[in-house]
Amino acid sequence: CTFAKTPKRISKPFMSMEQVLTLCQQGAQFGCQEALLTLGEKPELRYRAAREALADMGYATTIEYVTAVADRILQETGLLPHINAGTLTADEIAKLREVSASMGIMLESASLRLCEKGMPHYGSPDKNPAVRIETMKLAGEARVPFTTGILIGIGETRRERIESLLEIRKLHEQYDHIQEVIIQNFRAKPDTKMSLAPEPGLDDLLWTIAVARLIFGPQMNIQAPPNLSP
Repeated sequence: CTFAKTPKRISKPFMSMEQVLTLCQQGAQFGCQEALLTLGEKPELRYRAAREALADMGYATTIEYVTAVADRILQETGLLPHINAGTLTADEIAKLREVSASMGIMLESASLRLCEKGMPHYGSPDKNPAVRIETMKLAGEARVPFTTGILIGIGETRRERIESLLEIRKLHEQYDHIQEVIIQNFRAKPDTKMSLAPEPGLDDLLWTIAVARLIFGPQMNIQAPPNLSP
């Protein structure tokens, strides 16, 4: 993953409110309907720079700042905020629900095997499938439209992919809140521990998309990110 960066590698931890609103206003002018808010998960718990940046803006937590940002986007730009803020508590979901149209988190995989030493999710407690499934469950209980999906090509088996998709379907059957399922293919990135790992081929991606369609039926929105296609 090249998304997360340490404080030393960025000029500042967060976009300012003004930067966000300017970008969203530009998007609205081009006909955008939705604003995706995506971020690192509670960086203030690990980095002093994040805590100090939040305090300078008058906020105690990242979720508190995201709530304020989403509210301004909704009120001032007309875009609908879709929030990807990592794993969330019931209280956090309730607050974000008031200022967003939908939320999401990638399940990636329901396999605990991928969290074992030497596997891609080792050392990342927020990648634990039980933690992510709990967030999805809480979102369902709060009746929040939700986007999720799986990541393929990181060492999982095809059986594990099916089990992950079935886990998502089980939640949707219980709460009827999953609005989209993403089938995301792994792409090897330079300067990461998996830079030399093989990527899944197009046939493998198509197989997984087809299986997802069979599992979820004709009504579910199935997305394969076009910018990640081989």
